[in-house]
Amino acid sequence: MSGVLTGFFIVWSMIFVGWVVGRTGVLGPHGRYVLNRTTFFIASPALVLVGLLESDVREVLSVPMAVAGISGLTTGALLIIGVRLFTARRGADLVVTAISGSVVNGANMGFPIALYVLGDISHALPVILFQQAIYTPLYLFVLHQATEKDSTGAAGVLRSIIANPTIVASAIGLALVLIGVQIPAVALEPVQSLANMAIPAMLLAYGLSLYGSRPLAKEDGYRGLIAVASISKLVVMPAIAFGVALLFGLSGASLYEVVVMAALPTAQNVYVAAARYRASENLARDTVLITTIGTVLVLLLLSGLLGV
Repeated sequence: MSGVLTGFFIVWSMIFVGWVVGRTGVLGPHGRYVLNRTTFFIASPALVLVGLLESDVREVLSVPMAVAGISGLTTGALLIIGVRLFTARRGADLVVTAISGSVVNGANMGFPIALYVLGDISHALPVILFQQAIYTPLYLFVLHQATEKDSTGAAGVLRSIIANPTIVASAIGLALVLIGVQIPAVALEPVQSLANMAIPAMLLAYGLSLYGSRPLAKEDGYRGLIAVASISKLVVMPAIAFGVALLFGLSGASLYEVVVMAALPTAQNVYVAAARYRASENLARDTVLITTIGTVLVLLLLSGLLGV
């Protein structure tokens, strides 16, 4: 229990600092905009590249990564199908709902939870690698396609890829890992410095977005989608991960570990992506808020049921 609370204390402390920065106005009227774009175009690609280059091929091809991948993609697909069948929402609302309910906060929440709850930060690596190498480039590409007018045709597809440095960083990093290229540490140091900025900047930007906002405001029209995305993230995705893990033969501590990782809240970089494309920002912001609060209860429940 103390490990769960420690992880959340770290995250909420940084979000609170962002809220204070927004309230005091020390970054000016465009602070959130600048932080979001800095994270999207500079820090996040660096984080993805460094994370992949420091990984092992065995981690990339591991069973926990397969569980993370199947549970994340399946949850996202179910959300897309459900929203299309039972609502009239399309475009950005559809995409942001799907990713809000299936992209976990693997880095800034996953590492503390992996350390303080599971005893080793390595348990967070499979889900982080899946999202960095596969899911983040995929949903950024889809979001670009859904929001940009120049995204159709072969030329549009190419522009979608080039316009997202995270996609480029993921492709480069994954290729270098799979062929076994070693980059000298001194060459990676500047990239590592930029990567270190990503998570604090995401949390500060999210805290800034909360100042002056009215979460779950009726006039936004997102309450239903927020509820669906939050339930999917906190209940459906861990349940799918549990089932997939059993199929892979995991049990005991290994089963508990992958389910805990699947139960992490919605990642702040979903909000960053939504803000970058000016697409359903309040939907992403409020789902992050609800799941970050609700995950405490979910993880405590999992600790009681599956903890070993």
